[in-house]
Amino acid sequence: MTAANRETSRLRRYLPFLGWLPGYQRVWLRPDFLAGLTVVALLIPEGMAYAELAGMPPETAFYAAPAGLLLYAIFGTSRQLVVAVSSAVAVMSASIIGVLAAPGSQDFFVLTAGLAFLAGLFAILGGLLRLGRVARFFSESILVGFIFGLALVIAMKQLPKIFGIEAGSGNFWQRTIHLIQHLDETHLVTLLVGSACLVLMIVIERRFHRVPAALVTLLFGIAVSVLFNLEALGVHVVGAIPAGLTTPRIPPLALSQWLILVPGALGIVLVAFAEAIGPAREFAASHDHAIDEDQEMIGLGAANLGAGLFQGFSIGSSLSKSAANEAAGARTQVSGMIAAGVTMLVALFLTGLFAPLPEATLAAIVVVAIAGMFKIKQMRRLYRLNRADFALALATFLGVLTFHESLTALLFGVTLALVVLVARASQSRLSVLGREPGRMVFHSLERHPESKSVPGLLVLRPEHGLYFANSSGLRQEVRDRLAAWPAPARWVLLDLELTAELDVPTVEVLLDLFEDLEKAGVTLFIVNVHGKVRDLLERGGATEKIGVRHISPAGLNEAIYDYVRENSDIPLELSDSIEDGLAKARALVEAHLPHASGSERRRLEELGRLLEDMKPPP
Repeated sequence: MTAANRETSRLRRYLPFLGWLPGYQRVWLRPDFLAGLTVVALLIPEGMAYAELAGMPPETAFYAAPAGLLLYAIFGTSRQLVVAVSSAVAVMSASIIGVLAAPGSQDFFVLTAGLAFLAGLFAILGGLLRLGRVARFFSESILVGFIFGLALVIAMKQLPKIFGIEAGSGNFWQRTIHLIQHLDETHLVTLLVGSACLVLMIVIERRFHRVPAALVTLLFGIAVSVLFNLEALGVHVVGAIPAGLTTPRIPPLALSQWLILVPGALGIVLVAFAEAIGPAREFAASHDHAIDEDQEMIGLGAANLGAGLFQGFSIGSSLSKSAANEAAGARTQVSGMIAAGVTMLVALFLTGLFAPLPEATLAAIVVVAIAGMFKIKQMRRLYRLNRADFALALATFLGVLTFHESLTALLFGVTLALVVLVARASQSRLSVLGREPGRMVFHSLERHPESKSVPGLLVLRPEHGLYFANSSGLRQEVRDRLAAWPAPARWVLLDLELTAELDVPTVEVLLDLFEDLEKAGVTLFIVNVHGKVRDLLERGGATEKIGVRHISPAGLNEAIYDYVRENSDIPLELSDSIEDGLAKARALVEAHLPHASGSERRRLEELGRLLEDMKPPP
């Protein structure tokens, strides 16, 4: 590869749009343009609502969203994903900054922009360091509980606006109690407007799938407000929204303030990335193009960096807008670029239209928009499939409702997951294997009680790879199994099929186990030994002490045959197993014979005749 080609490849690696833009086809422009307009129709009302979720003025949505859309289009690898505003990320941002500054204050606004800027820097750094794979270690159970909990918190923060009463503070439970205690203060006109908007949103989304429900509801709210002069009737409205766009600048924060924002920024990166990578993979699979996890992190980081530079708030992917973008026929991120341009035009010339918009309308838009975050089906599925995973999801869910800071709840869930992981990993979980009747195939006797044990032979298989945390109990567990075995054992076969590597403490445990068994007159055989395991056993002196012949890369069947040859006095019904092996050999020869030629064919034909002669009479 020439130097020029290497430079082009590097540019395309970090600027993915250079890969697809030169091949852009004119016929794609129409669907991309329509998809961009569809995104804007959803983005404007939801963006203003999510800005309030983040504790920011509605106009900041017009600062953050275009920067996110444009920069992700340049640096992201998904062609359908929309990165603009995210309810989950907006709520996280508000909860992080809410403990550092008074909501509505200038400090709150600057810190919010700083959080987005810092999260962008961390995400870009993570992508450059190839940390995109961290998404694979994010437990689905934790995310289900976290998102579900956030959805309830978001809904509870919006309900007071629909009822027209003063919102409470604190966690979900405190806000719920406050709402119930102040229901007698409900503003009837506000409740009617909010309820009407809720019903309108729901009806449109269920009956008219192609109609932008959020945009129609926003226009309905504005029209009703103007027609009946709702502000004069005591209904809170958005009010005047400054037109124009801000100039980019790094948020003016002191070093101590940047340092305080570090944990929150890292939490924003993890949640935003985990929220984005799933849909990005699905879209890539549906449209037969590849995504790069590390570059996705860079794209998400660039979007947040831009949002922070333009004095906006932290942003992330939107599943609803991404789905609408794909359904409208988006072929490339040109749709995102068009959406960014149209949003900027609205910010420059049309913000005056939103002044009479009732806040109850925005609240209704948010409540319906987050309906997909109520993970009831996923919680039921976890309960049905694995109670431990359900417990993790439920604990994280309750943590979000209880802790005032959502980041604390997320860390609580992650900590619980690590505790469960360590607890699971620290158990050796030995399975006792038996032979399937009529075949030389081995299964767990606990799960397959019809399987038969081989007389005088105890076959054990650790259900997880052995390492220092779980091998410490291996020695005692083998001794317990031997003591409970109904007949005296001559051999113990330890199957290490699931152990790809060993550490030094585990080698010491195996040596101690060998000595225990030797004193009891039992021979230890270790089978299915992988290359790296065998190398460490040899360097650690275990091979010399246990014996080369007793440490084998071969599988169970070969070890069983060795056992039978050396212990011919033990009665063993092997005739049916031998017949099963011969039948498999005959089937293998018959499968390969049509494709063989020359000497290979002659050998297979001779082997086939030999196997046929060994076939038992009917």
